[in-house]
Amino acid sequence: MKTSLKSGLLLLVFALIACGCSSVYDAKAAMKKGGWKQVMEDTRDLESFPDRDQTLVLNYRAHSKMALGYYESAHADYLRAWNIMNHGKGGGVANAYFFSERQKWWMGDPYERAFNSWYLGMLYFEANEREDAMACFKNTMFVDTGDLEAGQYAADWVPAFIMRTRCFLDRGDKDGAKMVLDELNKLPRDEANFDPDCPWFNLDAQVDSNVVMMIELGQGPYFTAEGNYGSVRAINQGEYAESFAEVWVDGQSLGQAYKIGDTFYQAITRGGRVMDDILKGKAIAKTAGIVTGAAAMHVGRKLLQSGAAKDSNGTVTAGAIVMAAGAVVLIASLLMNAEADTRGNVLLPGETHLMMAKLPPGEHDVEIRFYDASGRELRDMRQQGVPLTVPERGDASLLVRSRPKYLVPRGESMRTADPYANMPK
Repeated sequence: MKTSLKSGLLLLVFALIACGCSSVYDAKAAMKKGGWKQVMEDTRDLESFPDRDQTLVLNYRAHSKMALGYYESAHADYLRAWNIMNHGKGGGVANAYFFSERQKWWMGDPYERAFNSWYLGMLYFEANEREDAMACFKNTMFVDTGDLEAGQYAADWVPAFIMRTRCFLDRGDKDGAKMVLDELNKLPRDEANFDPDCPWFNLDAQVDSNVVMMIELGQGPYFTAEGNYGSVRAINQGEYAESFAEVWVDGQSLGQAYKIGDTFYQAITRGGRVMDDILKGKAIAKTAGIVTGAAAMHVGRKLLQSGAAKDSNGTVTAGAIVMAAGAVVLIASLLMNAEADTRGNVLLPGETHLMMAKLPPGEHDVEIRFYDASGRELRDMRQQGVPLTVPERGDASLLVRSRPKYLVPRGESMRTADPYANMPK
């Protein structure tokens, strides 16, 4: 009996280790170690990561490539992730009901899926593939919309509205652009989400612009497991000093950019998950099972010690049966993992700001200065010499970030380069 109990406990230990270990790639640690290049190097071999993590890792790899100016390679990764997040059913769902929720494939929250479509759309837009960009921005709004009949959230992430407007205008479709702007102007004027005083929410201002700059500030939200057995997934706001940005072109100030998107706001207004209720039930069941199993084992041990229950041959069986049943319940309860899945795309920005302008065709030099809430410039974030080419027709677009900053590709060779060409395997 003692031998079998020892064997059972050993199996329990190994099972708990297997269920509790986390294979999620620590992108934040990699960024601190070596920035975007470190992330790109670490995620080169996608197959080295468990299937359940690969969609998240693909988004990390795509983001790092985009940030380093390898737009074509980044596009391929974002598109691959997009197909999984929008058309795939994932896997590991059954295991997640009993074991860790992390057994499920990572498919992203609505705001994370929206960012995936958004970045893919921006890469299409930068490559002058406007119809594909239009589809991506439309999908951004689609995944950002809940069940409206059930009174859930409607799409309210403004960057997608702005870029869809630009696509319509590039087609020469002012009616389509006006339709999008009309929908934008119906949104609640919540300053936590966007600046209601942004001057580019009308058709005249959009028509009079040929440059659209999306400026990302700060660090996006992240998840932690709180409460009983960590069964509550808490959304935490990233901490950052930058509050707004000023844009200069060819030595002249265009003024302050306007906030049009807040990632934390998007994360906390997306509604609850079915899994949240399941995790709560698992936490309750886990506690009840541990108590019941331990009590049964205690009763069984007492019966064994007393010898009060014996069969016709005098063999003690009742105590052993009760104790074994209690052990099964206890082990099952200990194995049950009620902890919430805290995987999330931690590389997303905290805010998205917009600057639009009308500039003459040709090459321009852009400078971006970042400031804290008190208006003091954060000099170490100042970015100078950012290239911008304005075409004879259509838009020039620019996607930059405060920290960790993006490299804007200089020429087609950089956009289409193999990021791993000169990197040892």
